[in-house]
Parts: sequence; structure tokens; C-alpha cells
Amino acid sequence: MSTPTRSSTGDTTTGPARSDLVGTAVLAVLGAFAVVFGARYDVWPDGAVGAGFLPVVTGGFILLASLVELLRLHRARRRPVAGPATAAERIADEAARQAAAGQTDVFGRTESQRSRATTLIFVIIGAALLLVPVVGLLLALTLLVFTLLLVMERKPLVAAAAGALVSLVVAWSVFVLLLAIPLPRGVLDLL
Repeated sequence: MSTPTRSSTGDTTTGPARSDLVGTAVLAVLGAFAVVFGARYDVWPDGAVGAGFLPVVTGGFILLASLVELLRLHRARRRPVAGPATAAERIADEAARQAAAGQTDVFGRTESQRSRATTLIFVIIGAALLLVPVVGLLLALTLLVFTLLLVMERKPLVAAAAGALVSLVVAWSVFVLLLAIPLPRGVLDLL
């Protein structure tokens, strides 16, 4: 939340609310504590994931994200206000107006289209879960990503295949190569 103030030149500028600064600073401190106390345990013993790995990584991410947000809040203090409503407020107002007029959301979907999309997503996820014992976790998740991109996002076949392939490579690199976590391979024992 931003608090408008008057500068010495009479222009209205915006600055971060005190609650935003304090809340973000508290998150930064909690992230730092997680890193410090997680590091007391084995983080990476003998090339394997240790008990301290998750607290250190998660705390480090929270600390880094909080510091970036504090920097963003500090820089926002000097920016002039663009108008009476922020871009997010204008988008929300437009969505509310469209919803009241034609019962559609900002993407032009009706309530029944949104319900069908939600149902279809759960069906696709359920199918992927049923495939895990057959093709393994990595291939099931790759097929999940491919199907979501192709069916839900309506991406071209090549783009959906590329996205699925990238997700497979990233997941395999992180979980198999880097973390050495044994993943379910399925009865086909492919990956």
C-alpha cells in the first residue's frame, strides 16, 4: 500500500506504507534466521541433501526476495503518482464493469467456461497422477505440462512440446543430477 505525500515542489509523490516496510523487514529477518539456524545442520553432507538444505534454501529465498522488495519500496518513494488510481485499481475496476455488464471476466470467459476449465485442469492432473506408476514421475509431469500448454493455454504444438521438454530437463537436472533424489520410474522404467 502506498501513502501519497506532497513534495516541496507541490507534486504528489507516493511512498511505501510503514506497515509494508515493517512487514517486509520482518520477513527478511525470518529468512535470515532460517539460513543461520538451517546452516547448523548438514546442508550438503557427502554430496547428498542434508537436513539443513531446505531451511537454508527457503530462508535464503525469503531473505533475498524481502531485500529486493525493500529496495523496490525505497525506490517507489521518489516516484510521482501517475493518477488517482493505480494500474491495478484501473484493471480491477474494468473487470468489475465487464463482469457486471456481460458476466465475463477480463479474459472474456463466462462463468460456465471458467467452471469447465477448472474441471478440465483437475481431470488432466488426475490423469497425470494415474500415469506415474506406468511411465514414472518425470514423464508424467512432462505430459502434464504438455497437455496444459496445448489444451488449456492453446499454445501451438511445437511451443507446447518445447515447454514440456524444458520442464523435463529442468526437473531431471534439479532432482536427479543435483539433489540425487530417487524418483518413481514406473513399470516402463524409462526415466
